[in-house]
Amino acid sequence: MKPNYLINLFSIFIILPSVVFAQLSFEGLVKDENTETELEGALVVVKPLRISGAGYYSGKVTESDGSFKISTNFNYPLRLEVTKAGCKKEVIKIKKDGEESSYIVFMDCEKETIDQIIIERTTDSDGDGVVDVKDECPDQAGPEENGGCPWPDSDEDGVYDKDDSCPDLAGVIEKDGCPITDRDEDGVNDEDDACPDEPGNIKNSGCPDNPLSIMSIIENAQILFRFSGDQPIQESDSFLSDLSELLKKYSYVNLDIKGYASNEGPAEYNQILSERRSGNVKATLESMGIESNRLMVIGEGENNSPFPNNTKENRSKNRTVLISIK
Repeated sequence: MKPNYLINLFSIFIILPSVVFAQLSFEGLVKDENTETELEGALVVVKPLRISGAGYYSGKVTESDGSFKISTNFNYPLRLEVTKAGCKKEVIKIKKDGEESSYIVFMDCEKETIDQIIIERTTDSDGDGVVDVKDECPDQAGPEENGGCPWPDSDEDGVYDKDDSCPDLAGVIEKDGCPITDRDEDGVNDEDDACPDEPGNIKNSGCPDNPLSIMSIIENAQILFRFSGDQPIQESDSFLSDLSELLKKYSYVNLDIKGYASNEGPAEYNQILSERRSGNVKATLESMGIESNRLMVIGEGENNSPFPNNTKENRSKNRTVLISIK
């Protein structure tokens, strides 16, 4: 009897070594060896020291101050190649770890190349004190704080947008670039106009001679008195209070206060009664803060009555005081 053979299958693991190189970084400056002028635009490339065949290698171009920073995934030994039109190529060999990572590379450049670099770094085409290589607007004069560009003035009012509170609306310097307004178009600027929404004149600081608000209130007012009475009935108090507030606003307005009486009783008595009535209205306005010299008292008696004294109703209406603007 043949023995049973157990065939054991072994898993064979093949471990391939992986080589991972850390990224290497280098930095430095590129200068002309004769003038020590920093060279902008020089190409810096890192390659393996021993190159077999052609290949692609990334590079970095030096900044305006000649500086560069470059990294590579290649391992030592390496070569740092620096090239620039008009200059002799330079190669630095970096053989092992631990050597310097910062370099100053001096290149032998033609005099014309260096002269051109100096011209480019010192030329100021617009004469604004900002050299062209740093000037964002080399053909337009402007301050350094704005990159050599002029400050914009969108509304062309002479106030730069950065200082203009109304950059899209032409104005004046005194109002930070905003226009002087005259809403009611009466020739008095709003800032000097006591009545900016009501056309007036200069002598009244922009207010009208006959303010509509006062005209409206006195035209619709009724200051009535009882028979033989010289004190306004209570309903008149609200009107006089409103009138006093308007007189404070329009401080240039003066009033005529005319008292009347019906024809009941002697004419001499009615004359005195009408004067007392107008005098008491004046006193009420004075108590509300209106100056006495702005109020003219006139007693009309029973003459020139607002209504004919031919009915009881009309005689009641004639026991009144009428107010008008002088």
